[in-house]
Amino acid sequence: MKNMIFIVSVMYFMLNAHALSQNLVENRSLSDEQWREDLQFLVEKIKTTHPNPFFNSSEDTFMYSAKLLYDRIPKIKDNEVIVELIRITSLLKDGHTRLHGKNLTKLWFPIRVYEFEDGYFITAIHRDYINAIGAKVIKIGKYTVDEAFERIKKITPHDNEYSLSYTAPMYLTMQSVLNGLNIIGDSKYLNLIIEKEGKISELNIPATGFDSDSDLMWYWMFNSVPTTESVRFIDLEKEKLPLVYRNMDKFYWFEYLKELETVYFCFNICADSENEKYSEFNSKLWEFIDRNNVKRLIIDLRNNIGGNNQIVLPLVHDIIRHDDINVKGNLYINIGRKTWSAAMHCATWLEKHTNAIFVGEPTASAPNHYADPNRFTLPNSKIELLVSRYYWQNSWPWDERNYIEPEILVKLYSHEYFRHHDPILELLLNKLK
Repeated sequence: MKNMIFIVSVMYFMLNAHALSQNLVENRSLSDEQWREDLQFLVEKIKTTHPNPFFNSSEDTFMYSAKLLYDRIPKIKDNEVIVELIRITSLLKDGHTRLHGKNLTKLWFPIRVYEFEDGYFITAIHRDYINAIGAKVIKIGKYTVDEAFERIKKITPHDNEYSLSYTAPMYLTMQSVLNGLNIIGDSKYLNLIIEKEGKISELNIPATGFDSDSDLMWYWMFNSVPTTESVRFIDLEKEKLPLVYRNMDKFYWFEYLKELETVYFCFNICADSENEKYSEFNSKLWEFIDRNNVKRLIIDLRNNIGGNNQIVLPLVHDIIRHDDINVKGNLYINIGRKTWSAAMHCATWLEKHTNAIFVGEPTASAPNHYADPNRFTLPNSKIELLVSRYYWQNSWPWDERNYIEPEILVKLYSHEYFRHHDPILELLLNKLK
């Protein structure tokens, strides 16, 4: 029956291929037929690749939205088409199924904001605007910051509300998206009203070209912005940085907190680094723990967006083998809104097979979720499409949670971050004293 629905849907698109075919919008980079071909390609790949595309959404809503866009294409701008394609894909509520990569926009705004409990604050920016780091954003274009992000979040692919909070600011960097959402009109500048140290000021950031990597790792891993001349808050006064931000560019590292007889292990990505395979690092970690009679282990997954889940199995196995570490009160896992994909697998396996206590924010995805996307390229716009192909049942079959809720919940406020405090680790270390 589902195959029949899909065939009928494709036939509808084909029979209407020339309906409303007159392009009513000037200065388009692609014709109506080309954008429609991209839309049809997107729908087909999602429905034929994803093992269960509508597990968390309505197929009727998805197909109706695709039909509406098909009919509207002659009447809207390129950037509006891009936004609607992103929106349709995000209806699935599967963060691994999304439009992706550097071809989503031709122009970028080199700015990064973070959603703290007390608002949106600038954490990285082009070096020409370094004084804006730490400022609270009040308005974006013609909207208040909350209104602007309400629009952005409606199109942002996500697994749950926490991954939504982390991912949405990425689209603030894309001129195409802000224009397509009518947040900035046709302007090539991002106009912001900001507040810092009680003073209100205006900031106009020009859009620029940027040769991004295809996976936008400057955003996902390095907490940076789309420019080669970026400055992050964590680049300033590095000697004051909390442990979690000290080696953001390293895949994994650890430090011995001797006075607490505790090893702090910062696990930033589930992948082998160029200098040292994770298996080699893991062996060194446990050799150190055994040699120094370490009593406690803290594993920090807050900056970990995933990678290859197979490399983390030795970590899980070694914890299970160490009865003295695998005790309630001796093993802690720090998690947050960026703990996603393979890092989520790691967190779920640790929750299921060890006696760990979880600290921080809820995770960015569910214990059981779809992932490992196939990569496709839309034929005309060349925008990359990711579509999940595997279901990972890392927890029990009846586990329908959307995230792992930490046993010790810690909310994040801007004043703590910009004063070089880490409330999550500080709370934990005080507990261990």
